[in-house]
Amino acid sequence: MTLLASILAAVLSTVYAHGSDIPNLDTVKTEINTYYQSGHYERDVSNVDAHLKSYVDARLKQGVRKPAVVFDIDDTMLSSYAYERAYNFAYTERTWSQWERADRFPPIEPTLQLARYLTGQHVAVFYVTGRREPGRAITQHELTAAGYPMPIALYLRPASDTAASVIPYKSRTRAAIERQGYDILASIGDQWSDLRGGYADQLYKLPNPMYYLP
Repeated sequence: MTLLASILAAVLSTVYAHGSDIPNLDTVKTEINTYYQSGHYERDVSNVDAHLKSYVDARLKQGVRKPAVVFDIDDTMLSSYAYERAYNFAYTERTWSQWERADRFPPIEPTLQLARYLTGQHVAVFYVTGRREPGRAITQHELTAAGYPMPIALYLRPASDTAASVIPYKSRTRAAIERQGYDILASIGDQWSDLRGGYADQLYKLPNPMYYLP
C-alpha cells in the first residue's frame, strides 16, 4: 500500500467512525415532536420568561429610566412548530407565505403574557425580527391577530442586507434603540444570533431544536 493510500484509508476510517455517532434524522424528528407535544417545550419557555420577568421587576424597583425589552418574533412570539411538523421540517418560502396569509402561526402563550405584563408595567417593548422589510404589513397583522401589544417600534431586516448573519443587523438595531434613550434591560430570542452583539443588559435564550440561523 502506498503512503497516499494509507493516509486515505486512515481518513475514511475516521470519517466512518465519527459518522456512526451522527443521530438518525427520523429519530431526531420524533424527539422534537415529543418535546413539543409533551408540554416540555412550553414549560421551558415559561421558565425563561419567568426569569426575564423577575429580572425586569427587580430593575424597575431601582428606578430605571426608559426601560425596554427587545423581542424576536418567530419562535419567540409566534410558534412555527405546527408548520414545521406539517412540512416535515422542510421550509420553503412558498409554504411559509401560505401559512402567514392564513394566520396559522399561533402566539407562544407564555411570551404573549410576558409582553402584555411588560407593557402594563410601562416597559417599552420593541420587536426586532429577521423577517424582511417587504413583510411588514403581514407581520403587523399576525402580531395583532395573536393579541400582542403594539410595540414602540417593529424592526424588519432590510431587503438589501445580504450579510451571512443577522447579528450585525440586530445589534445595530438595539444600538439605535439605546440612542433614543432607552435602557434595554433584556433581549429575548430563540437563536443566539438574535442576542449576540451587545446592547442589552441581560440575554434570554428560548429553546428551538427545529432549525439554526446564523
